[in-house]
Amino acid sequence: MLVVRKASFKDVKIIVNLWKEFMKYHDELVVKENPKLKPYLIKKKNAAKIFKKFIEKNVKARTAAVFLAEMDGKPAGYSLIYIKKSIPVFKLEKIGSISDLFVKKEFRGKGISSKLKDEVVNWFRKKGIKHISLAVYNGNKHAHSIYEKWGFINSHTEMRREI
Repeated sequence: MLVVRKASFKDVKIIVNLWKEFMKYHDELVVKENPKLKPYLIKKKNAAKIFKKFIEKNVKARTAAVFLAEMDGKPAGYSLIYIKKSIPVFKLEKIGSISDLFVKKEFRGKGISSKLKDEVVNWFRKKGIKHISLAVYNGNKHAHSIYEKWGFINSHTEMRREI
């Protein structure tokens, strides 16, 4: 049975472990598609400890949330979201942002990411947010297809270079 719920402080360790798996999968996928991105994916040695504190802050924040998906009582995925402010010249003053959305490999294809997305959308609606965004690497074709199915459109491209 699938359950998606707002994570609490007691779920932080589970979320951090899911994040570690997400980063390993994500970085391998991104570097395989575009080796030039490798320098941008290198994390600090204490990244998991930093991420833990970040999650602890966000599980109790008013402008952020973490959702945990469990399949038959086992951690299956998570989503990290927050509300960000736009530059004051734009009519769209606030936008919801999906920072992370990850489902473990063995649980993919079971509708878990869609259920996480539904919970995220509901949370943003309750907060009065009318638009949401997310970032996805160009080489992650699978994620692109899911997000397009959900109605997301390409908005802009971020480019980087070393100086």
